[in-house]
Formats: sequence, structure tokens, C-alpha cells
Amino acid sequence: MNHGHEDRIAERPQHLCAAYGCPLIGSMSSSTTGSTEWWCFAHFGANAGKLQAITSEMHRLRWLSMAVHDVRHHPPGTAESRAAFQMIERQLTAHQRPDLLWKRKADHHSGGEARSTWLARLESALRHELSPVLDSSAYNPTMPAGGGEVATFSKVGFDMPA
Repeated sequence: MNHGHEDRIAERPQHLCAAYGCPLIGSMSSSTTGSTEWWCFAHFGANAGKLQAITSEMHRLRWLSMAVHDVRHHPPGTAESRAAFQMIERQLTAHQRPDLLWKRKADHHSGGEARSTWLARLESALRHELSPVLDSSAYNPTMPAGGGEVATFSKVGFDMPA
């Protein structure tokens, strides 16, 4: 069975970012009339030429990307969220990022960190890790031009040989 682009889009869970293969939840849209395309914070407004590079980096940083996804996706107080948070804790520890662990309340008298604050810290860390790709001055994809030269896509253009 062959799957086309439309099939892949239809099979994608609707809560995910519209960028193909992105593991994050889509939470932003530029539409004012309703849209089926919702984008994550990293893909929203990005240059179309960078979409797959951003997604590729997210997959390289899957441990952090999935932490962002799971904190946003799982409702609090459920068995799924407890299991997801334990996995996040193991992954953050394994990747030597104890600074990103959730600051839970130590006892009944001290307040812990709100989930939204924790999510903001995780997203900020992911944004920082993605910054070489997100920052247009630091990421400039190149394509080989004729004669073995390397030039930017805008210099290559769409000219095809006759």
C-alpha cells in the first residue's frame, strides 16, 4: 500500500505540530478564522527551509523534546502523568540535566513549582538547544552549485539545464 502526503497528514495525531515529524504539541496558529494547522513554539513562524532541520534537531534531542511534550500533554494527577514524569526524571538525570528536574514541594508547608513554570523551563532549555538552527545568522543551509562550488539556495535559484 502506498501512502501519499495527504495520507500521512491524515494519520498524524491532530494535537501534534503541523511540521511533518515534529514530536511537539501544536499550540500556535496565525489563522483568525480557524485552522487545522497548529504549530509548536519552535516551528511557528520559522522559514520553510528550516522546518525539517528543526524537526531533525528535536529528534536528536528526543529526551528533552518528549519531556516538553509529556508535561504539556498528560493531565495532572493521572497514572499516565505520574509514569511520564518518572520517565522524564530518569531522562533528565541520565543526560546530566538535574537543573531541569521538577521542583516539587519538599513538605506540606512549602509550595512546589507549578507545572506551567516547569514547562516554561523545559521549553526554554529546548529553545536554547535549538538556537543554532532557529537563529538565521547561525544556520544557513547550502546546496552545491555547478562546478563544485557551494552556494546558498537563493543563489542557486530554480534554473534547470535545458
